[in-house]
Amino acid sequence: MIYPQATAYAIEALAFMSGLDEGKAVKARQLSKILDIPEQYLGKVMTQLVKKKYIKSTKGPTGGFVMAVDPTKVTLYRIMAALDSLTPLEEQCVMGLSQCSAETPCAFHERWVKFKEQAIAEAQNLTLDNLAEILLKKMRFQASSGDVTLQGLLKDN
Repeated sequence: MIYPQATAYAIEALAFMSGLDEGKAVKARQLSKILDIPEQYLGKVMTQLVKKKYIKSTKGPTGGFVMAVDPTKVTLYRIMAALDSLTPLEEQCVMGLSQCSAETPCAFHERWVKFKEQAIAEAQNLTLDNLAEILLKKMRFQASSGDVTLQGLLKDN
């Protein structure tokens, strides 16, 4: 993985929430079950996303987490930057070497540089809305297979 597990969970949670009806709140326990993320770990991730102002949190029986940003305007790159997860992608050697550059390249340096450039370009163009579309296709399949945890949550389109 080229970024921390917490970042992967954050991206997955944001993508899922982006696919919900606007203003629809989802509880951490429910999200944990749907996305198969340990609840305590997800709670920490969600707290970080609240602090970064990607989501809002409300307490009480009708509370939960709701999106605080427009999913069509937030890119994967922006999320990774906010969560300090770009260093491994942008700066670290794929081989784990401390000294890897054009002057002192590792065996994969040229290919890794090309891959990084493509990955960064994709991350700069891929929005939460795009990620939601991909994730929700998978979720709709699960719902059609009888997974009741998704009923009443997903957008119809």
